[in-house]
Amino acid sequence: MPNIFLCHTSFDKPFVERLACDLKNIGVNVWFDKWEISVGESILWKIEEGIRSHEYLGIVLSSEALQSEWVRTELGAAWFKQMRSREIGVLPILYRECDIPLFLCDRNYADFRKDYQNGFIDLAGVLGLKHSEALTKNNWRRFKKTRGMQWQQYREDEFKDLVTVLVDKSVTYNWSAWVGGSAMPFSITLSAITREKQPKSISLKLCGRTYAYMASFKHVYNPNNLKAKDFQIYVGNSLNEVEEFVWRIMEDFRKEYGDPEGEAHQTVTRFLNNEKQDVVIRKMIQELSWYKGEQGLL
Repeated sequence: MPNIFLCHTSFDKPFVERLACDLKNIGVNVWFDKWEISVGESILWKIEEGIRSHEYLGIVLSSEALQSEWVRTELGAAWFKQMRSREIGVLPILYRECDIPLFLCDRNYADFRKDYQNGFIDLAGVLGLKHSEALTKNNWRRFKKTRGMQWQQYREDEFKDLVTVLVDKSVTYNWSAWVGGSAMPFSITLSAITREKQPKSISLKLCGRTYAYMASFKHVYNPNNLKAKDFQIYVGNSLNEVEEFVWRIMEDFRKEYGDPEGEAHQTVTRFLNNEKQDVVIRKMIQELSWYKGEQGLL
């Protein structure tokens, strides 16, 4: 597992915390001061300990960083260690426009100035990780415009998790659930009827343009009966945000009307296009065959 000490100024901390979290999610051991230094501990001692124990020092470059005495101290300590033992690699991380110091000019740097995704991929590559290893279920949205990154499967996996969470919640509250098909992909409608026979529904869709979850309160049982323009309410970009949004609606419904009467129904079958149908059929045929060789017989 690669490990890196992130050297930065407090002015750039929001960016560095985001970078630290993303690196941690792909398996990098990250030294980030906010995570490592507790109240009452010696800052100098913890920094020296961190630099000694990490193979890379990533210096986040900005005009403010180059004016920071802390950054200069950390960089000087790492440079001394490199000159003495060659045990640490100094990696420039160009966050904002600045004059790169002369002793770093001959080094390749990860450029985050215009494109976070490309900068992150470059940094992951220097740390010895493949491009595909920089992509996870937690960050696939950041790579949707990057060529060669197979992010679509992570989108499907996330939606699968969302359906599972929301259908479980619908069963708990006795709501019906219907997952959209090819006419309205990555959508789900949750519906209920009050004791006075008044319908209530909430539909959610993973928007194909922004890849955020949007909601509609237009009453339907099947999301395929909606149009993209019906989804006007922004919910969020994470499963937790969607789950909390739905939970509040169901709780408010329960407080006002009680639980829905009657039997709820869950329609969760995935509708497959011709290509995916062919894949499923081939897998079924292979499963039914006694022959398990490598000749590709059907």
